[in-house]
Amino acid sequence: MKTKIITILILCCIAGIANATIVDITVATDKESYLIGEEVIVSVIAYNPNPEPVTLGFSSSLVASYLMDDTYDWAEGRIFQPVSLQITIQPYNFKTKELLHGYDEMAIYPLDVGIHTVTGEFVGYGHSAPLQFEVIPEPTTLLLFGLGALLLRSC
Repeated sequence: MKTKIITILILCCIAGIANATIVDITVATDKESYLIGEEVIVSVIAYNPNPEPVTLGFSSSLVASYLMDDTYDWAEGRIFQPVSLQITIQPYNFKTKELLHGYDEMAIYPLDVGIHTVTGEFVGYGHSAPLQFEVIPEPTTLLLFGLGALLLRSC
């Protein structure tokens, strides 16, 4: 009977350790709103909530990525070097990887006017919650829309 109880306790402890969070993943953008066509800097952040250092291992140079609007995967179609890479995060500290949704990415997945979401990932260690940001038209476009509305009213 004692052996069964000890075995159950050991299995519960192992399951608890296996389910413990190694790192917490979050995502941020450099601004809350962008003009149409403006590049977006996406920061993917891995935070170590543990009292001991955590070492993350990667089998390629792909460490972090993002998913834009549940559609555009930043890493898809890119070539990454097969390397053995390790990143150590000290207790209660973080590592940030900045990725750009710039000219090349806009050619594949342009960000139209409206609300967009981005989700970050430290490859193999989890995804962030989605973050929303807004793309707005350029002020001159707004002025033209306003003038057009005035012209329509006067007719």
